[in-house]
Amino acid sequence: MLKTFLIPGMGIVLALSFSQLHAQELDYGAAMAEYQSGNSEKALEIIRALHEQGKRSYETHYLAAFCHYKQGRNKSAATHWSEALKLKPGDAAVSSDFARYLIQVGRSEDALEIITKAYQTHPKDRQVRLLFATSLLYTGQARDALYVIEKLKAEDPNDYKPLVIEAQTYFYLGSPEKAEVSLKWAQSLVPENSAILNNLALVYEKAGNQEAKRGNTKKALEHYKNAKEQVDAALKIKSDERIQGNQRRIEARINALNSGG
Repeated sequence: MLKTFLIPGMGIVLALSFSQLHAQELDYGAAMAEYQSGNSEKALEIIRALHEQGKRSYETHYLAAFCHYKQGRNKSAATHWSEALKLKPGDAAVSSDFARYLIQVGRSEDALEIITKAYQTHPKDRQVRLLFATSLLYTGQARDALYVIEKLKAEDPNDYKPLVIEAQTYFYLGSPEKAEVSLKWAQSLVPENSAILNNLALVYEKAGNQEAKRGNTKKALEHYKNAKEQVDAALKIKSDERIQGNQRRIEARINALNSGG
């Protein structure tokens, strides 16, 4: 059930820029320019040449990871993220991107190992802490995840991302009412967010499932209709196959109850 939630901040974005370059890194700058122009393969050619010359660096491996990731070669990307971390252990940017990728492909234990090292090195970095909480949740350590989330919420009540992770944690723990409170708070901060609306739909669906098991058809149907309202609103903002799948499932539940199933 964890994978059904849509989690914000999971996009992988290159954190390097020309401002980080030194005069001796002009060849790397050329690779970066090619990448930013959309020429990932050309950028990789330059990076390979640098590596053949013994000019491996944190930056070249980090950029190579993005070039491969952009082309869908995820295993190659993972190799370069790993090499970048060998050169700069616990780096917040690489650790965050690598952990996001690992969570996306279901390697939550590996993600937790990576992001824990970054958390130890950068204990105040919000993005690292968000991913630390997410990794804890995805490895079944929900209570520990809530502890991290509470601190993030206290530091910045206007950041909606910890609220979404908090909602997923309560969802995982079987408390849709608490999950709804967290998502409603998040929605007040970012009203037009399809992921939050989708997640609200899942919360209402779970509440409906619980009522259906108790034999409370009327209450179950009410929750399912609320779920459909949220998922429909989400799809008006953004078309997404996962949200469409949720919509079809929720509609099927409504139809089944209406037909006495």
